Amino acid sequence: MSKPEKHFYEFGPFRLDPAERLLLREDSPVPLTPKAFDTLVVLVGKSGHLVGKDELMREVWGDSFVEENNLDKSISALRKALGEDSAKYIATVRGAGYRFMGTVHESTAADSVVLQERTRTHILIEDDEDADDESIPAPKIIKAESQLRKQETAAAQTPRTKKWPLVALIVCSILFGLTGLVFFVRARRSASATPSPPEPRAKDSLPSQAKTLAVLPFKPLVGKTREPYLEMGIADSLITRLSNVRQLVVRPTSAVQKFNQPERDPAAAGRELGVETVLDGSIQRQGDRLRVTVQLVSVKDGSQLWGRTFDEKFTNIFAMQDAISLKVAEALALNLSGEEQSGLAKRSTENPEAYELYLKGRYFWKKFSPTDHLKAAQYFNQAIAKDPTYALAYSGLGDTYGASATNGWIAPSEGYPKAMAAVKKALELDETLAESHCALGALTMFYLLDWAAAEREYQRAIELNPNYPETYEVYSFLLAATGRLNEALEIAKRGLQADPLSVTLSNAVGGAYYLARRYDEAIKQFQKTNDLNPHQNGTYAALGFAYDQKGMYAEAIASYQKGIEISESTPSFLAMMGHAYAASGRRVEALKLLSELKQMAGKKHVPPYDLAILYTGLGEKEKAFEQLDKAIEERSGWVIHLNVEPLFDPLRSDQRYEALLKRINLAPLR
Repeated sequence: MSKPEKHFYEFGPFRLDPAERLLLREDSPVPLTPKAFDTLVVLVGKSGHLVGKDELMREVWGDSFVEENNLDKSISALRKALGEDSAKYIATVRGAGYRFMGTVHESTAADSVVLQERTRTHILIEDDEDADDESIPAPKIIKAESQLRKQETAAAQTPRTKKWPLVALIVCSILFGLTGLVFFVRARRSASATPSPPEPRAKDSLPSQAKTLAVLPFKPLVGKTREPYLEMGIADSLITRLSNVRQLVVRPTSAVQKFNQPERDPAAAGRELGVETVLDGSIQRQGDRLRVTVQLVSVKDGSQLWGRTFDEKFTNIFAMQDAISLKVAEALALNLSGEEQSGLAKRSTENPEAYELYLKGRYFWKKFSPTDHLKAAQYFNQAIAKDPTYALAYSGLGDTYGASATNGWIAPSEGYPKAMAAVKKALELDETLAESHCALGALTMFYLLDWAAAEREYQRAIELNPNYPETYEVYSFLLAATGRLNEALEIAKRGLQADPLSVTLSNAVGGAYYLARRYDEAIKQFQKTNDLNPHQNGTYAALGFAYDQKGMYAEAIASYQKGIEISESTPSFLAMMGHAYAASGRRVEALKLLSELKQMAGKKHVPPYDLAILYTGLGEKEKAFEQLDKAIEERSGWVIHLNVEPLFDPLRSDQRYEALLKRINLAPLR
């Protein structure tokens, strides 16, 4: 009896041999799980036609009862195996099924020489479809057929064939693919030859048909067992992952954090955020178990586009986030490049304990007060102790020390060197973190006073992630400092476009108006910020500055007092209020605040920059210059704005002021 002819399918660089259960890419074997291979055979055999999910599950699993997530796993495995080509071949038809889009050539032939050679080392994958945690895809281990047996160590799994280097390369690439904020200023807002702020490069520009998404803070399933750091932290991690997809505009964490009420309406939140879809989730933790329910909601009609419940050990939290990210991309019918797929699965740590400590650090960082930043630094340091290779934890630590130094909560001589060391370590571990480049730019600006180098870091951050809004905030500070006030306003407005509900970027726009002496516009912008969030102390400080320059001293003092009420009584607030008292003729009250600042200096750091503000208001120029000299020496707070800060206008005619500007590498504006 003659041997039946074999059927082969060819598409692009791939050759599929159903009989031998072998997929080749340019004569190299492509590893697949058994069910993923069967799924590919069905899709390729019906190329160009819609294959419904029910039909596909019947073809692959027969009469066995399985959940839809098993099909999801197979499709996900196929996409990873096909790499950058997957978007050309497998199309998701939302709510219906899948369609194989590639041009397929079917042929019949006897075994070729290449196939005979490859099948001697028949490649297959251990399937974990019967594992307890089947809802979360686990890494697969490639083995040679001749060695399919129980093995205790990775070394014993090595196939003894001349093809092993190729197989090892495939293993490494798969495992690598599976493994895988800013900084400063919430209180107040380089040489002139430095280049203008860049327009996004072509590859940074979003597609005209980009889809918009907001990931809301996760809410508790049981109100009495809330863990706010975890609720916000998981959302923040998903935002970071999904922001790697160029076809998707994802609202940043700062925009969504206000929607943390358990009774919120996802569609209403989406309308306020100006997005098409919202990822809404709930979370409950009991011991080492984590139960998470997520749904993707259409803002247009409130319908659910996709939903799923995960019941996992906390140690599986990374794989759970992988699965959620991929399902969101699939439900939105996004065609992901290989780079974007890697971005969705990118992990900065594999240590769940370190990750949880990092989330706690970011939670306290966002509270933005001296006390909370002390806690944040403790948690970031603990995360680093658990995982010394955790780049994001180093970046968070750098943010914390840097912000504390800039705002006068700790001495710059203590904070800036620690911040610089942490941020450089973060970039050494992962050069692609936009957050770290932004933080390094801020440190280079505030601490090193190197305007050109700082601007390069900001431009690199925008190149890596044009939708990371904090970069635009600190970039606007640099442009204003170097006298490019119109550009400072432009870049701040660009940031506000990326994050329309951002308090800090709204204040950056107002700050640019203020430094340009456009006080009425500044006041109007700061009032808009207050409408966004009436509990942000930085807004009251900025508003007080503008009122002060307008001669509206009662309003300025009231604004400063409001800022003190909702936060701690910091040296900055006391100095600013003292300036308003002095300017309005209430010298006694101003001197009283000066005495309070001197007493405070015996207990904690009081920035000389703040004292210079108060002395300038009192008309004591000699003491003001003395404090500004100290401020530059220690890199105190906002010396970067000496060239444009209206509060110091009474000092500008003195030759000593020009000498101060030279010390911070700036020439006087004419």
